[in-house]
Amino acid sequence: MEHTIISLGAGTQSTDLLLRGLRGEFGEVPSHAIFADTGNEPKGVYNYLEWLRKFVDKEYHFTIDVVSAGNMYQDALAYLEGTRKRYAGIPYYTLNPKTGKKGILRRQCTGEYKIRPVRRHIRKLLPKVKKISLWLGISYDEMQRMKQANVQWITHRFPLIEKRIKRIDCIDNFKEYGLPVPIRSSCVVCPYHSDKYWLWIYENEKESFEAAVQLDEKIRNYLGIRDMCFIHSSCRSLKEIIIDIKKGKELASKQLNMFPELIEECSGNCGI
Repeated sequence: MEHTIISLGAGTQSTDLLLRGLRGEFGEVPSHAIFADTGNEPKGVYNYLEWLRKFVDKEYHFTIDVVSAGNMYQDALAYLEGTRKRYAGIPYYTLNPKTGKKGILRRQCTGEYKIRPVRRHIRKLLPKVKKISLWLGISYDEMQRMKQANVQWITHRFPLIEKRIKRIDCIDNFKEYGLPVPIRSSCVVCPYHSDKYWLWIYENEKESFEAAVQLDEKIRNYLGIRDMCFIHSSCRSLKEIIIDIKKGKELASKQLNMFPELIEECSGNCGI
């Protein structure tokens, strides 16, 4: 017998997946939902998660488990300061100042702070179960992100894709039931952010943005890396980039809307 578990990111798609699953829209009803907390989500995500846990407990007598392998941001700072020897690295962008060649570091953070904590918790919850169906909140318009697990005892399932449910359908579903729509779920210091998301962080969560700036400035001389490191793909400082992004928004407001509603989201297993 397969046990059905949802890897919850507490963003739009994964939350919609959870609520639809609890209503029985995909046949099986999930037995567990697990949120892997990296310690670096926007404050709005944590606020929404707190509401969501209370809501599903009241409406469905369902519990969302929160697990963590530590605070990714604090661990990154500790490693840079030399007080932490081992660290699962963030995929910073690199720049050779002499040649101008750009690159990117290997991504280790997803496995350390997202995938492994979820799998460890599953083993703790169901130590004797040999097969797990892990549902992931990837919508039909993001189906290129589909990927199976690299372990035999877990099978990834994508119910939103099976039903051809797009992100806009998820948003409409929240509104139909009179529920608040989640904000995007993604680590604040993730180097894969688009410019429009950096602008959103800057305008809505100043403390989070300033924390990202602090880390960005500290990684220029990253331990063991000859090249300069950056959080932004342009290999320029976030302080400089946000000025250009703001100017771009002001220009766009006079012409066309270049900053539509954010569509990127971490499903809870961003490295799948």
